[in-house]
Amino acid sequence: MEKQNINDLINKAKSSNQQKAIQKIVPVITKEIEEVQFSFYLEKELLKKLKLKALQEETSMKQLVNDAVKSFLA
Repeated sequence: MEKQNINDLINKAKSSNQQKAIQKIVPVITKEIEEVQFSFYLEKELLKKLKLKALQEETSMKQLVNDAVKSFLA
């Protein structure tokens, strides 16, 4: 491309009146229960089973682990 053609394209892009995207501001949802991050190692097969169980029950792995720990401690 010639330099003149590039300048024409740049000027054309600058002059176009395209609408700018406006970001929507959403407030942060406050959690009822205070949470802390905790990490640990699991056996590979246990993790696979946990993921499968979460998919089957249409819930999160986090929820399954929380429920299991609560049940164990009760």
